[in-house]
Amino acid sequence: MTSFNYYYDVLNLEPGSTKEDIKRAYRRLAQQWHPDKFSKKPDQLPEAREKFELIKEAYHKLIQAPYGDTLKNVSAKISVRPPSAEEQYQEGIGLLRAGKRKQAVESFNQAIRKRPNYLQAYQARAFTLEQLGLGLQAKADFEKVAMLKQQMSSAPSSKPDVNGRPDVERTFQRGVLQFKSRRYGAAIEHFTTVIHLNPNHIEAYRYRSQAYFRRGYDDKANADFRRLRDLEQQAKEPASRPSSSSRPSSSPRPSSSPRKSSSPRKSSHSTSRSLSRWQCIHTLSRHTGVVSAVAIARDGKKLVTGSHDKTLRLWSVKTGSLLRTLSGHSQAVHCVAVSWDGKLIASGSADTTIKLWDMRTGELLRSFGNLISGHSATVTALAFSPNNQFLVSTSQDATVRLWSLKSGKEIYALKDYPEEILALAMGWDGKAMVYGGNSNQLHIRHTKTGKLIRSFSIDSQPNRAVALSRQSSLLAVGSGDKIVMWNRQCQKKLFELKGHDDAVSSLVFSTGNQIVVSGSYDKTIKLWNASTGQNVDTLTGHQAAVCSVACSLDGKVIVSSSADTTVKIWQQT
Repeated sequence: MTSFNYYYDVLNLEPGSTKEDIKRAYRRLAQQWHPDKFSKKPDQLPEAREKFELIKEAYHKLIQAPYGDTLKNVSAKISVRPPSAEEQYQEGIGLLRAGKRKQAVESFNQAIRKRPNYLQAYQARAFTLEQLGLGLQAKADFEKVAMLKQQMSSAPSSKPDVNGRPDVERTFQRGVLQFKSRRYGAAIEHFTTVIHLNPNHIEAYRYRSQAYFRRGYDDKANADFRRLRDLEQQAKEPASRPSSSSRPSSSPRPSSSPRKSSSPRKSSHSTSRSLSRWQCIHTLSRHTGVVSAVAIARDGKKLVTGSHDKTLRLWSVKTGSLLRTLSGHSQAVHCVAVSWDGKLIASGSADTTIKLWDMRTGELLRSFGNLISGHSATVTALAFSPNNQFLVSTSQDATVRLWSLKSGKEIYALKDYPEEILALAMGWDGKAMVYGGNSNQLHIRHTKTGKLIRSFSIDSQPNRAVALSRQSSLLAVGSGDKIVMWNRQCQKKLFELKGHDDAVSSLVFSTGNQIVVSGSYDKTIKLWNASTGQNVDTLTGHQAAVCSVACSLDGKVIVSSSADTTVKIWQQT
């Protein structure tokens, strides 16, 4: 049960405050956070609504409770020796591990009150507030953390400038180092401080958007991408170039070209790029959020994309023109699939539902899952059976479910995987499927019955991508930043494909069994010889992580989607 202490803290009051104090605090905060004041700030509107509801809840709880009860509740928490700041902090960590985030915030608040510069408490509260969706409060805490670290550091490079502020460029460089070390939370702190001090720092927005994306904060990543595009557009305007006095300080390497400095990782593929046998023939940029998924119809004429902007879009492969936009999901779309006959589209979302669409008309035919049945967390992957009778889905709720396309009913649910499931592939004959995720285990099962065929372990985790060859004899697994090739029948590890600089996000076999196509968070697409493991080509051009790749049946077209909100169509030359 939430204590009165928590509600007092929501209203920024000391425990035991009078009814008049509560009313005054409520009027002040309600006016500050009323959703009507955020009508022109759509990015902040959801947070304002949540904060406003929380303020109303706190007011009603405190104003309706007898004054003696609130004091009794407060005094019940007071021992002979009041808990120290460290004890309050440890209590908050315990509550956080138990999933009680709001109570954890209350404990961190108490720790900070007793020790105003308690770095760890600010850091823990920042991440907890972010998980609760209170972005503005979390941002303030991240900035406080960065400032405290600056003050605590004794190194000469950490000294503030003449105005008492942290050195912008040094703070930015520290953020870059944290980003490259994959310490994305710490990187976000540094880039947030940089942006606070220099709101037009293009590179800080670029890196922070990538860090947000890798930590799963999709809305924040999208907001940073939009701001980044606006700043880049302003930089391109001739009138703004001569007067942009702050531009040199916004780049980690002033002498570098804009293209080179725009990448969080150095590009090491210039040779393969110049010799590439593939050409980007279309860049599709109608989505307004991370494009998380892409699928191509078997005839190679149409492709479908799913985005964190909650929409699906249907495109012409030949012309790159937008054919139709499909709306219906209430949260980000994370996966899409096209049926083998090209008549149906399936989409899975963070709203926990799966939707079935008519490819020709764009009509929503059916929704799988609701508050009572189906997945209870984000749907991560989908696969149609070749006979177009079944649909398989996986989710962050660690389950695999088989659905009847005809009736819409759930046939079975598999609940034996220990962690979130992120990747799914079905054999070309539809008899077997393989899946994996945030565990080192891979499971292979009969599609129709769900019976376990075999389970084996991969050296590392998470496994974000899997693919089966057309004869289902080869299995490719994206494990961290490498690809592990297996002989599926004998569970024999063949070799590893190494070359990506960040996690492999998507895999697909192309041109029979000869080529494996991989997409990665390092912003590249690589083509590998499946027999020798040789990297035969590298496609570059995306400005952010590649989320998904797909390949036409004849192997002559590759499509990639990215966190940079674009889709690229590549054609063999």
